[in-house]
Amino acid sequence: MKIRSFLFTFACLLASNTGMIAQSGSLAAGTKITMFDDKKKNIENLEVGDAVLSFNTKDKVYEEKKVKSIKKIMYNRLVRVTLESGMQLTMTGDCPFLAEKGWVSVDPGPDEPDKKYTGVKPCRTGEFTLFYNVTSTDYVEITAIQGIMAPTQTYMVELEGNGAIIANGFLAGQNKME
Repeated sequence: MKIRSFLFTFACLLASNTGMIAQSGSLAAGTKITMFDDKKKNIENLEVGDAVLSFNTKDKVYEEKKVKSIKKIMYNRLVRVTLESGMQLTMTGDCPFLAEKGWVSVDPGPDEPDKKYTGVKPCRTGEFTLFYNVTSTDYVEITAIQGIMAPTQTYMVELEGNGAIIANGFLAGQNKME
């Protein structure tokens, strides 16, 4: 009986974590998304059609983008990146965000042709990431990267078109969901 219970628990654990490979770029509940009017809204309160502020990485400008889709996913393993300013972002390890050296993540994983972001580099403490506030976009030093081992509700957001979503001031990569 103990073996069956163990196998069932192990199978459930595998099933809950295999989504980390196929589904990426999730942000934890409580993440503040910057709306087009510069107000903040928790990611869990976003709705399809909401107008958010997005950074156009090609033209290097901020612009309005509509939320195209949102997907809720529960994860057991996340990372929290903390900046010198004290701001933090909790996300899946492969969630890309813009830094001084381009797109980075804590755990970029292998490049795959169907991924929206390729060539994502690993980020480390002491490096600099782009950070948005109402008056400017500056480079701020990453001072800590922590693993989070607790069941946490996360959200994947897809915008119409390309661009980075502003999440707790970080310029985070958005997802393409099909």
